[in-house]
Amino acid sequence: MKPNVCFLLMGLMLAAAGLTRLDLLPTITPPPENPGGPELLAAFRESDDAAEASEDARRFAQLCAALAAAIEYDAARTQPQLRSGVQLENLRVIARDTQLSGGSYAAKYPRLGGEIKAYLDRELGVDGGALSDDRRRRWIAAYRQLARSAHYAADYLSWKS
Repeated sequence: MKPNVCFLLMGLMLAAAGLTRLDLLPTITPPPENPGGPELLAAFRESDDAAEASEDARRFAQLCAALAAAIEYDAARTQPQLRSGVQLENLRVIARDTQLSGGSYAAKYPRLGGEIKAYLDRELGVDGGALSDDRRRRWIAAYRQLARSAHYAADYLSWKS
């Protein structure tokens, strides 16, 4: 074989090896996995601004996760301060008002309030009375699930745009 042909073949093999390293095909990212109810995505999707709705969903998820962590921390104390469903509701309102400077996600996303209320009523009931250890755990689990659902909505809206 002639030396020029050998160099040509070696050059073609090196070029082919280099091309296989390049990512020339678009990567298809699958949508995020839905963690189950409550269905918060529909409420956040009503916004005309997907980026803002995604950020709001992310902030709402952080609020829910923080509430779950606060309830869990308080429950681990020898003398918990949060002893009733009414106190937990008041904590939620204070945390939301602090995060939003008096605003409300439900005012901005009208379907959101109804979806959250239906979920919490289904999971926790409407009794604002004393908290047993089991009820406290259910509140923590409910807020963590709200956080997962809101994170899903945020991730989906970011993925879609």
